[in-house]
Amino acid sequence: MAVPIRLRVNGVWVHAAQSAVAVDAAPRTGSELLEQMIRKISAAFVAEGVPGNIAHVQAWAIARQLGCAEFLNADSLLSLPDVKQIAYQQALDVSIRGTQVCLHKTTTYKAQGRDALTQVVDLGVTFSTKCSYGGLGDTWRLEAQVTHAAVRLGGSLESDVLLTSDELVQRAGMHFKVPRAPSGFWECVMQVLSRLAGLLGKRGVEVVVGHAEALASLTAVERPPQLDLAHLDEDFDRSALLVSVRQDYGWWNNGVAEYQSIDGHVFRDNYLLDEDLQFEAYMANGEARADRQASLLLEKRQLTAGDDLRAGDRLAPASCTYRFAAQYLTQAVLAAQMRETLLEDLEATLGGDLFRYSMTNHHFITLGGANILSPHKAEWLEYAQRLRRQERAQTAEGSASAAELSEPRRRVDTCAPAPHLAGLSVAEQITEVKKRLVEAVVERIMEAFRGDFVRAWGVLAALAYAEKASQHVVIQGDGGPQFLNGHYEMRQISIFISNPTRPEVPCNAFIKFYSSQTPLCEHGEVRFGRTTIKRDRFKVARMSSFSFWRVTDDDDYTLVNAGYSGKFALNDSATPPRNQPLA
Repeated sequence: MAVPIRLRVNGVWVHAAQSAVAVDAAPRTGSELLEQMIRKISAAFVAEGVPGNIAHVQAWAIARQLGCAEFLNADSLLSLPDVKQIAYQQALDVSIRGTQVCLHKTTTYKAQGRDALTQVVDLGVTFSTKCSYGGLGDTWRLEAQVTHAAVRLGGSLESDVLLTSDELVQRAGMHFKVPRAPSGFWECVMQVLSRLAGLLGKRGVEVVVGHAEALASLTAVERPPQLDLAHLDEDFDRSALLVSVRQDYGWWNNGVAEYQSIDGHVFRDNYLLDEDLQFEAYMANGEARADRQASLLLEKRQLTAGDDLRAGDRLAPASCTYRFAAQYLTQAVLAAQMRETLLEDLEATLGGDLFRYSMTNHHFITLGGANILSPHKAEWLEYAQRLRRQERAQTAEGSASAAELSEPRRRVDTCAPAPHLAGLSVAEQITEVKKRLVEAVVERIMEAFRGDFVRAWGVLAALAYAEKASQHVVIQGDGGPQFLNGHYEMRQISIFISNPTRPEVPCNAFIKFYSSQTPLCEHGEVRFGRTTIKRDRFKVARMSSFSFWRVTDDDDYTLVNAGYSGKFALNDSATPPRNQPLA
């Protein structure tokens, strides 16, 4: 049975069995562990000046080694083969230091049926990144190297290797070439390097054989402290036979990979990375930019984000932004088709604002320049207006008495378009009217496509998911802020449908989304990456955004244009911002 590997990251043991409730809780699955490691390594690289998208893909390349059996078992090639011993314990220590990720694995072996250690194998590997090509900033080299390797033999194995000449010694001699040909241990190290081919390179090493206490002039291999491995202590290290390799000075040829960012795309050794990893890198770069925006705001006390931040006239986002947004929307639509949740998602996206704007002159959704509902659903709009008044009266901080509330409630009941609604509570009536208003929007879209549901589907799906795609990919991917917890938002959606006169000509629909936001509620917050700032800290906090989409007959979604602009200024409040801990 394989011996489990205990993992420690920056001095903290990772216990996968814990419940991941807190933001920085231990992972419950291997995929959660991978995501946490990627975030930790990427954040460290970004702090040292590595571009966010490159930092993410390099962190991904490093972190995934923690799930690679070939990588994790490479140290077994250094172990002296002996049928009478078994693997006992394994510990992997990961230390993230700036642009370096240092891994140290320790494996202990014991004799079958006994607790005494017979062998301890230590292997150190360091991954590092550095800017290439004269520090231009868009090319970073990821390197990996074996920094040290050591085998300590104790008990009978030590005496067998040094003193006897039986079959065991012959096998040990073939493995280590000890003590007659100490340089032969390099062959074992070469096997390790071969197993880690593609990531690890070669370096000159110095080979030493002897007891640790007799090697005062040598810097012995130091394992990380407090690994909590049973029976492994200073007494064992002092008494065991040490076979060790360490870095030597001299030329070496390391296996490297070069990562380059061009127009938002990441290339590894001149090959474009796959789309899923590209999108993850794109979003990670956005979070890194948002963190810098937060730092700039806290330092300068004011910030202009988005379009006005760029030099000169408005500069369109990188070309990959439009592609990623379209892919994000397409995936959301496909997921809705599988779950059959389009109508439910439309209610969640549009219902609240259709109800909210019912008693205003604001045209929330227009079709061909006219309000999509008025006058087609006048009775439902009037009903929604009375419900809205009733809702506001009930939440007016107790200023209205029960007698004062009874008359508005009676008027609501009398104008209910459907008889069964009169017996429901106000909250239940509001839920019902939101559904009916959304159904009215669906009917109007169907009428615009002359009852062709297949062609209408694309526009309805865009109404449900396109604005979210724009906010997530365009704004967050660019490092823009997010307004949270009861912010005030003014939305407007404009739909234009071109019905061709000839059937062979494709039908195009164009949808424009517009939004302006302020954190009006006292609990409102604005988040920049991992930093969240409360409403009371802002003197000014507002942002507007737009996106323009084209939908064709074959449900092809194209983001034609998008942008956002925000103004922020802090007051002298002492309320500190909240920083999300790295998971």
